[in-house]
Amino acid sequence: MAKPALSMQDVARAAGVHQTTVSRALRNDRRLPEKTRQRIRKVAERLGYRPHPLLTALGVNLRRGRPADYEVSLAYLVRADSNLDPRRPYLLGALTAAEAQGYRLEEFVYGEAGLTTERLNQILFTRNIHGLIIAPLALSGPQRGFPLDWPEFCTVTLEYTFTEPAFDRVVHDGYDATRLALDQCRRRGFRRIGLLMATGVHQRANSVNVAAYWLEQKARRCFAVIPPLLIPDWDRPAFAAWFRAHRPRVIITTNWLLRYVLDFARQQRLAIPGDLGIINLNAFEDESVTGIVQNPGAIGAAAVRLVIDKLNRNDRGVPALRQTILMPGHWHEGRTLAPLTRDV
Repeated sequence: MAKPALSMQDVARAAGVHQTTVSRALRNDRRLPEKTRQRIRKVAERLGYRPHPLLTALGVNLRRGRPADYEVSLAYLVRADSNLDPRRPYLLGALTAAEAQGYRLEEFVYGEAGLTTERLNQILFTRNIHGLIIAPLALSGPQRGFPLDWPEFCTVTLEYTFTEPAFDRVVHDGYDATRLALDQCRRRGFRRIGLLMATGVHQRANSVNVAAYWLEQKARRCFAVIPPLLIPDWDRPAFAAWFRAHRPRVIITTNWLLRYVLDFARQQRLAIPGDLGIINLNAFEDESVTGIVQNPGAIGAAAVRLVIDKLNRNDRGVPALRQTILMPGHWHEGRTLAPLTRDV
C-alpha cells in the first residue's frame, strides 16, 4: 500500500514551527530570516515533502488578490519535428476535456523558436504548470523524446512513440482495431486478407496489429494464411512480389503506406473495391477510405483526465509501474471495401 503524501503540517511538526511558517519558508518569503528559511527547506527535503501543485496555484492566486475560482494550466508538449496532422485531433480533444474540468491547456512546441529544455523548464516553473501531456512524436524521428526536469511534473504521453522515460500513456487499441477490420472482412465473405505495415510502426505499436492478424487467421479458420508484409519503407518490388504470391483480395494497412497501395492499384488497373478492397487502420470520418477511426480526440481527453488525477494525487516523476489506457476505435464505412462478396 502506498504511503500517504506528506503534508505541510508534517514538515511544521518536524521543524518545530507553525504550518504558516513552513508555507512562507517554502515560497522563499523574505520576511523570514534566511537561516530559518534554509533550515525549514532542509527539513522538507529530508522528509521528501513536495508541495501539491494545485494548492500551490491556489495560494499564488489568493496572494495576488485573485478570486478562488482560479484556472490551473496544463501543458501540451509537441516536438517541432512531429509533423502532426494539421487537424490536430489529439489537441482538440484535450482542450475540450481540460475546459470541462476548469483547466486551461497551453501548447508548447519544443525545439521551435529557441524553446530549449532549459527555457521550457523555466517557463513551466514560472507559470506553475505541473501537468504535462506529450503529443505523439514523428515516427521517423528520435523516440526517446526530450529531457525535462521530470520529477517535478505529472506526465502522460499519447500513443507509443515516446518510449523513454516510461510514463503513463493513453493509446489507441490497435489489437482490437485489427480484429474489428478482420471481422468486417469475414462478415462480407472475404477470405484472402493481407496486412501491410511499416516496420517502424509495427515495432512501436508493440506488434499488436500483427499479433491480432495471426491469431484471427488461426482462430477463425475462415481466412487464407497470408503472411503479413513488414517493410522499413515503401518497397514496390517487395510489395509486388508479395501481392503476386498471395493474391490478397483485401489489404489492411495504415496511412504510412496507404497512398502507395492506391498508386499500385491504379498502375495495375485494379478497380477499388471491385478487384481490391482496402482498409485503413488510421481512417478519418471525412474521407472515402474504409477503415478504423482511432478517435484521437477521445485519446487526448482521456490523457487530460489522467493527468488531473495524477495532479490530485501529487503523483510526479516516472512511475514505478507504467499504466497504459487502451482507447477503442470505431468502424468507418467508406468506399474502398465492397459490402458483400463470394471470395475464393
